[in-house]
Amino acid sequence: MTGGEGWYQEAGHPTQRLHPGDVVFTHDGVKHWHGATKDSWFSHIAITAGTPEWLEPVSDADYQALDQEG
Repeated sequence: MTGGEGWYQEAGHPTQRLHPGDVVFTHDGVKHWHGATKDSWFSHIAITAGTPEWLEPVSDADYQALDQEG
């Protein structure tokens, strides 16, 4: 991650809070999401070796619940 603060979560795993300098490796075919925290912006560089598959957005309810986690 290059700036701001964010969240990352792979399906079936706990949410991780991200800070500048954090590196996340996501393997091809792993369902995941990432984005900014509610009170920050989020900047990152993504390098893919496979073909990205864009899925459904994170629900507002799931995103709002993140304040209780991480």
